[in-house]
Amino acid sequence: MNELGVGLIYFQGFENFLASHSSLIDVVEIEPQTFWYDKNDECDAFKYDADVTAFLSSYNRPKLFHGVGYPIGGTCVPPAQHFNTLRQQAKELKPQWISEHLSFNMFNDAGREINSGFLLPPLQTAEGVKIAAANIRAYRDEMGLPFAFETGANYLKPRRNEMPDGLFVRKVAEEADCHILLDLHNILANQRNGRQGVRDFLKCLPFERVIELHVGGGFYYKDFYLDAHSGPSDAELFSILEEVVGKLPNLKALMFEIDPESFTKVPQSAIRNQLNTMRQIWDKRGYYQKKQKAKPAVCPEAGTDAIITVAEWENTLGKMVLGKPIDNELSEELLHDKGISIIKDMVFNFRGSVLISTLKFSTRLLRLSVGEAVFKRYVNDFFDLAAPELLPVVAAEQFSAYIKSNNTIVPYLDKILEYELAAIHTAIDKQKRMVNFDFDPAPLFAALEAARMPVEPLAPKTLNLQVVFENQAKAADSLAFNPVVHN
Repeated sequence: MNELGVGLIYFQGFENFLASHSSLIDVVEIEPQTFWYDKNDECDAFKYDADVTAFLSSYNRPKLFHGVGYPIGGTCVPPAQHFNTLRQQAKELKPQWISEHLSFNMFNDAGREINSGFLLPPLQTAEGVKIAAANIRAYRDEMGLPFAFETGANYLKPRRNEMPDGLFVRKVAEEADCHILLDLHNILANQRNGRQGVRDFLKCLPFERVIELHVGGGFYYKDFYLDAHSGPSDAELFSILEEVVGKLPNLKALMFEIDPESFTKVPQSAIRNQLNTMRQIWDKRGYYQKKQKAKPAVCPEAGTDAIITVAEWENTLGKMVLGKPIDNELSEELLHDKGISIIKDMVFNFRGSVLISTLKFSTRLLRLSVGEAVFKRYVNDFFDLAAPELLPVVAAEQFSAYIKSNNTIVPYLDKILEYELAAIHTAIDKQKRMVNFDFDPAPLFAALEAARMPVEPLAPKTLNLQVVFENQAKAADSLAFNPVVHN
């Protein structure tokens, strides 16, 4: 693999920055599932945004794939359409390698696979190592590309019966004989939240397997430090980065992660400074290794008493973060872990943000009409009834059906829901649709855009509004596939 350099994780909306800062960016990393918006039953795959693919194909920089669909740390394996779609995207965009997270986000409950809506930490036992390694080998065989797994953030307390974080990572990499994507911000977040320290973690790593580094920024929430991708890296992370880069003999890429919302709020000068600092540190790659022939310290072995299985771990943790009833010895233990409530908060906030962004006018009308407390109660009740969905269009349809089944009496809501669902499906299939209004929706849309209700009541009026693709936002603007949440 070639040395690629310093780069940025790409999201829609970054195009102008990429074009105007080409001297700072050597490589872009793509999260391919963020462009998936519907199932393609004709070829057992997913549909993905052709405009995004065309832009990335034309962007003259090497590319990497970073999966956010099916992490490799769990017992639930990806369906055929997942790999079918990834292979098609890889054929078009030609990534140098592909990576995924050493986490899980699906669990099995009585034969049904349920999406947890969050990257959850795997069980760090010998069984967990074997499962992750088997998944990596299968992933690599399916894709025919070099593979690296990402070291994850873990908001739970260290458990007595688990391997230390660094040892688990080393064991997985050696068992699977694969590369490592070292996310230094994740490891620093783990240290700040009371898990294994960064230096002890690094002592366990086989440095020669690390081909990629991720850095980013975060913030504190309820005394926990979140891997939020919310801005530039802090001084402590840069200090660690400079030391680590010098010890990695096979480092090929150094990537900056920032989420799309933060990207619009952080001054571009701060992002430029981040990339410039990364480039200065990049030039020191392998320095200590080449000068001193240094090797990472030997990681001490740690015995584990695997009193629970991976399947039990996944089912218990998955149910707990979704607020589902579960009563066993493990759940009693985890109830005393404050990290559970942090993860539950993030799952709720993420699922809520998907609804609000996908059904912008409908949820805004509902919130203004019934108030925030009642709206949150509706959302909580809906989340209790429906598991997280990989595709936002499915969640939007389910929420619409839930609101209608509840006989929620909010003027104009039924028609606004009908219109937004029509717009979503038109954005997907480009087919025209007709929505018949018994009022003029223009004043209502204008008011909702300003987050208020109309000053005057809407006069009755028969109006047939045609929804056409040309008048809609790109599908990915409202239908971004984000089953994985880092923060």
